[in-house]
Amino acid sequence: MLNSLSIKNIAVIDNLEINLKKGFNILTGETGAGKSIIIDSINMILGMRADRELVRHGAEHAFVQAVFDADGRVIEFLLDNDIDTEDGQIIITRRITSDGKSTAKINGCAVTLGMLRDTADMLVNIHGQHDNQALLNPSKHILFLDEYAENETILSEYKAKYRHINNLKAELSANSADEQEKLRRMDLLKYQINEITSAKLVSGEEEELKNRREILENAEKISSAANEAYTQLYDGDELRCAYDGLSIAVNALSPISDLNDDLQNIYNSLSEAMYSIEDNAHELKNFAETVEYDEAELNEIEDRLELLQKLKRKYGNTVEDILAFCENAQKELETILISDEKAEELTEEIEKEEKKLKALAQKLSKTRLDAAKILQDKIENSLHELNMEKAKFSISVLTNEDFSSNGCDEVEFLISTNPGEDLKPLVKIASGGELSRVMLAIKSALAGKDDVETLIFDEIDTGVSGNAALKIAKKLKQLACGKQVLCITHLPQIAAAGDTHFLITKNVDDNSATVSVTELDSEGRITELSRIIDGGKPSASAREYAKEMLGIV
Repeated sequence: MLNSLSIKNIAVIDNLEINLKKGFNILTGETGAGKSIIIDSINMILGMRADRELVRHGAEHAFVQAVFDADGRVIEFLLDNDIDTEDGQIIITRRITSDGKSTAKINGCAVTLGMLRDTADMLVNIHGQHDNQALLNPSKHILFLDEYAENETILSEYKAKYRHINNLKAELSANSADEQEKLRRMDLLKYQINEITSAKLVSGEEEELKNRREILENAEKISSAANEAYTQLYDGDELRCAYDGLSIAVNALSPISDLNDDLQNIYNSLSEAMYSIEDNAHELKNFAETVEYDEAELNEIEDRLELLQKLKRKYGNTVEDILAFCENAQKELETILISDEKAEELTEEIEKEEKKLKALAQKLSKTRLDAAKILQDKIENSLHELNMEKAKFSISVLTNEDFSSNGCDEVEFLISTNPGEDLKPLVKIASGGELSRVMLAIKSALAGKDDVETLIFDEIDTGVSGNAALKIAKKLKQLACGKQVLCITHLPQIAAAGDTHFLITKNVDDNSATVSVTELDSEGRITELSRIIDGGKPSASAREYAKEMLGIV
């Protein structure tokens, strides 16, 4: 139950608090008094889109708070989402800043709008004039029937299966691309793979080839320099070479090297240098002997480097990149080659999943057919109570072979408002006032099927007057026996049926306008009902009629 509603800085509302009661709560006021703003504020609590234009001029933010008493599934749902409740009390707040930023909290915990909507759906059911428009759209009728049939669980399972099958079909479609394009792609991949693999690339070979080419191109220069260095270091014929000089020096120091540490160190260093020269000289000689200009080898290297450059231009900047390209091409080719096998697997899986989907659809159809028989009788009986005594109402459930997101059924409400007339689609028959009564009849039937304790009706009396209004008032009163009902109305018949009556007024001065809500006492109700009856300043006769409607002698 909605205990209280606090509204701050929304449109012309400065600071407003409404303490609601059990039973039938009536809200009335002159046109433009602010009734629609209160509904907008409640919609904010229900998780609807909050427009920054709602923020009162000059205010930094707008704020709405609703306090509920709740139990059962709502409490369990919140606890499952780590939101504690105390004594079954739920406090929902919504704040929107002047720049359009919105925040929502439940019992002080920040929540997403999705979470807010899921919670509010279990607390409040609001009916506005747009709901009547849903009756004019046959595709929406299935939603009312599913709600009555309590199909939420099976419908959720069906929708999940339906989405899964559509994903499989999309995968199959992508897998079964144009066959000619597939063949062209396979030919290209095979050519690319063959071109790369036949090159027998080796990581790092390009650098080695460039080094070898450098040596071959400078073979004569390298050989001459290496031989000259060898001669100077080790094998001088006419001049003393470096090795001979060091050898003489080492032999000269040998007898005295052990007389002094410094001499010993010098001796050891010169000995090491002599051996190092000998080793390096022999290596130079061996290297010079291997260096020989070979035009055939140089041509082979040039051809190999040219091949590498060609492959790099086509497949990557390095040999490693080319090899990676080849690996990916092989994987793609394998994927294409097994696509036929994959297509067969997908087809088999789709057939298997569609059998499961069909079973779920058949189960949905049965629940709808069973529920439709009961619901249509309840709605028809309610219509009779709402001054449509001759009305006949039927729910058509047509099942076909095609799957849709809601199953295989097409649901449409049919009505006959006059004796002897055939049942026809609701959209073609019902007037505005009749739509309001059909919707109230549906809401009455659904009221006993859910745990929502608060029902809000925003101008359910559209297009209704006289005896029909009395019947609507009686039906709303019946609903309020087991639910908390809030009703915004312009009809005295409905207003008089309320257990509690709130008057919404707008006060305007030179600088601003503010809205206030007052709970009316007996005298206040007489005055307000008289105003509604007369449509202006109440007359004495209107007051007497108001007293009579309220049962006050």
